[in-house]
Amino acid sequence: MTESAALLLETVVREEWGRLTALLLAQYRRLDLVEDALGDAVEAAARRWRADGAPDNPAAWLLTTARRRVVDRLRAESMAHRRAPLLVTEAERRQDRQAAMADPGGLVEDDLLRLVLLCTHPALAPEAASALALRLVLGVSTHDIGRLFLVGEPTVAARITRAKKKIVAAGIPFAIPAADVLPDRLDTVAQTAYLAFTAGYAPGSGPDLLRADLAGEAIRLARVVARLCPDEPAPRALLALTLLQHSRRDARVGEDGRLVPLAEQDRRRWRHDEIDEALSLLASPVLAGPLTPAAASYVVQARIAAEHAVTATPDETRWDRIVEQYDVLLRVAPSPSARLARAVAVAEASGPAAGLAALDGVEVPGSHRVAAVRAELLSRRGEAGAAWEAYDEAIAACGNEVERSYLLQRREALGVAGQGS
Repeated sequence: MTESAALLLETVVREEWGRLTALLLAQYRRLDLVEDALGDAVEAAARRWRADGAPDNPAAWLLTTARRRVVDRLRAESMAHRRAPLLVTEAERRQDRQAAMADPGGLVEDDLLRLVLLCTHPALAPEAASALALRLVLGVSTHDIGRLFLVGEPTVAARITRAKKKIVAAGIPFAIPAADVLPDRLDTVAQTAYLAFTAGYAPGSGPDLLRADLAGEAIRLARVVARLCPDEPAPRALLALTLLQHSRRDARVGEDGRLVPLAEQDRRRWRHDEIDEALSLLASPVLAGPLTPAAASYVVQARIAAEHAVTATPDETRWDRIVEQYDVLLRVAPSPSARLARAVAVAEASGPAAGLAALDGVEVPGSHRVAAVRAELLSRRGEAGAAWEAYDEAIAACGNEVERSYLLQRREALGVAGQGS
């Protein structure tokens, strides 16, 4: 396969996998057949496109090929068993029809959301459900899912496999849940969207610093859920948080492809319409009442992001307020990443020595971020030798090319004295 055809196939698989899965699953109701058929279609594309060139509509080619594979399998099963067993029972099909009659427009307006609701069924463990949805719906690699969950890639692969087997074995339907039980599924769905968004902005392996397309897909998912359940706080708070973070996408990478830290970003390039929408969501009365721990976590993180969004220059940032918000976050949703972010805020509010003290004991498995923050704070204190060693540690652990280049640049700025100290 030519390099251009291989790149095209990789792009189509990444961007269209969830939509193709949802279309096939809506038609055939068999997750096991759908996944196998799509995998076969991708393998066929790798062979055919190398010989004949890529088609004009690659996604349609994959869909047509996968449909043929499913039909072939169903025919084989029908011959062996006289009929092809369906994933959905007759009672469940009646429930689908009743839901459609009650809501002709469809309770769930988006096929991808329908697929996420299948993946995040209550019968699945939350960590398995989120991992499955990220992989099946949005095409996040098992490596990057593992980085998000702070576990190894084999563990993620095992979780996804178990979840898929349970969906098939238990006959979990690709169906619209009743309106009165949908809110019970929202925390897991919100977590899935949040992790997908994080996958877009936490630099993963490879050359891309961020994947705004993946983050935008997560926002679309959050927006649909918030529209479906306007009185539920978690989707609304999550939408506010992701909009605030996403609003800075155009300023995060320079024209030369280099990472641009928050303090150096051109704030005129931030999407202020998205900031205004997020601030309006945060002011909603829905977020004023009692919140679940998940919703409270999104609210606090959104308030932290809002502190940056409402200031015209970095010097105006109220880092003392941000530290206070991180203290709240550590009470409602403690995590190593939150402790790391709080240490950064403490350093901005009270100086590098205070930041290093707050960083003491913080560990984020599989991440280079703790070493990178330590290196920056040591550099600010004038401890060039120790900073150089910390940068070495961060660079060795960093898997993203753009971020590694930034760390190398910061280390080289220490000069020869840093290397020799």
